[in-house]
Amino acid sequence: MIGSPNHELDPEAYRAMVEGAPAILYLDRPDELSTNLYTSPQIVDLLGYSVEEWMRDAELWVRSLHPADRERVVQEHRASNADRERFMSEYRILAKDGREVWIRDEAVPVDAKDGTVQYWRGVMVDITAQKQAEDKLRASLNEVKRMVAQRRDLAQRLENAQEEERRRIAADIHDDPIQVMSAVDMRLQLLLDRPERVDAHELGELAEELRSSIDRLRNLLFELRPVVLDLEGLTPAIGMYLEHVAKDTGWTWEVIDELDLEPLPEARVAFYRIAQEVVANVRKHANATHVEVRLTSVDGGLLLRITDDGEGFDPSETPQPGHLGLATVTERAELTGGWCRIESEPSHGSVIECWMPLGVPAESD
Repeated sequence: MIGSPNHELDPEAYRAMVEGAPAILYLDRPDELSTNLYTSPQIVDLLGYSVEEWMRDAELWVRSLHPADRERVVQEHRASNADRERFMSEYRILAKDGREVWIRDEAVPVDAKDGTVQYWRGVMVDITAQKQAEDKLRASLNEVKRMVAQRRDLAQRLENAQEEERRRIAADIHDDPIQVMSAVDMRLQLLLDRPERVDAHELGELAEELRSSIDRLRNLLFELRPVVLDLEGLTPAIGMYLEHVAKDTGWTWEVIDELDLEPLPEARVAFYRIAQEVVANVRKHANATHVEVRLTSVDGGLLLRITDDGEGFDPSETPQPGHLGLATVTERAELTGGWCRIESEPSHGSVIECWMPLGVPAESD
């Protein structure tokens, strides 16, 4: 409490009461400069000024106000003086040594017997710690909001990538196996219409087209989700995928299993998708001759390390269209609470490490 507005000034009693308070108490004249009548000794600890310095210079308070707060606080102070209303303000003030101190300043007018304002009785409390705590809390909340927005954005981008992949697979099935099978069906209908003219060579061609379409369908199904991932586990599935890709690339490959235990089924999918995406990226852009995949149990999660001896690249450069695979990999890992690290330079191959906790959320295929 600052005090009752109708209390006779008793400097000695007032001084005895306030000198132990954890704040600066003061009395000011009701003039334009609010000339100081009394300032408690706590000003030495709070702002570094002696009582004599503070009381001697009527403009010191205004000059010490933080430049960003000065105009506002002076206007509030003048308005309180003019209206004889309680003054309340929070502002920054610069201590003698240049420190920035947050102050909560409250003052009330004390009336003389004739009804005029005799003086202002006020208290300045150091609220720097409170403001710093508020700033930290605000920064933490902003960081949480940023992370939530980032995760929402990552989830949307992954969903878009999955949808694009579904469209690509649907187009592949429509443009290749389905059209081939439709053509085979039409030719078979023609043969059925004229069985006496059936040609063994033509039947052989039809059979070969069917076998080719079946192989392409199997490849598409393998890319969607290999059965071995569920039946045998993560390492065999990655090995089978590398073997599958090696048929086209001619590279040599190796999978090193250093896992303490097999990931749960829902976690295998996330790990497999990242390995698949990295290997696909190497296939498209690296011109590698050897790829090594190492699976290691680390810090309650799985560390996937993929090394290739390809052309390498500059990770700091913005990915070009068609080269966004590694960005998707990073997003997948971060969405599960993990991380990815890329080490590469032109002509020196690449090393890509991704870590994710074993208890990653289930991922839809």
